[in-house]
Amino acid sequence: MERRWIQGKNTVIELVIFDLDGTLVRLPVRYDLLRNKLKEKFNIEGEFFIIPTILSKTKGNDELKKEAFEFICNEECNAINELEIYEGVIKIIKELHSKDKKIALVTLQCERAATTILEIIGIRDLFSNIFTRDNYTNRYEQIINTMNKIEIKSNQTLMIGDRINDFESAKKAGCESIIIRRGDIKTDTNIGFDHEMKYVKDDIELKREISNLL
Repeated sequence: MERRWIQGKNTVIELVIFDLDGTLVRLPVRYDLLRNKLKEKFNIEGEFFIIPTILSKTKGNDELKKEAFEFICNEECNAINELEIYEGVIKIIKELHSKDKKIALVTLQCERAATTILEIIGIRDLFSNIFTRDNYTNRYEQIINTMNKIEIKSNQTLMIGDRINDFESAKKAGCESIIIRRGDIKTDTNIGFDHEMKYVKDDIELKREISNLL
């Protein structure tokens, strides 16, 4: 079987790591509600990132941290009722699995929500490893520890996500990445952009880019 090489490297991609929300599915969590509740609980003013803020505000208080993350987890599980599945990416995962590629999942959602979603889609058993927020609250750590656990090198690893943090974390970990930019790239300010980032607009382009790296 013909194999394609990473640009300038005699290495074949053997591990593909997928993000969950925004990549495989759309999980409509009520983030405005979460932020308002957290503002009240921790006396926060202005805009803030949820996970880093919780870690900072609950430092040294494991019970408070557990309570805050459990509240978020409940909201994530509630949002599953309106889950949207990106069927094109699911087909790509099944095709990769049929080619004996290792597949892993990293998500900053809780384990309970992630497991439920994967069971609904019917692909839970296709993943060699799954790391959620319950394991690591940092995307870079999720990627590094996934590669270590599966015992595959960074230059054999491809990260698929939808945020600039996925790109930056993959770059820091030394692996390739493809970022799905669903919608208008010019107006989508929530995802961010980097001139070095390889991005695709939809699942058709994603399949083509993955094929070029396998």
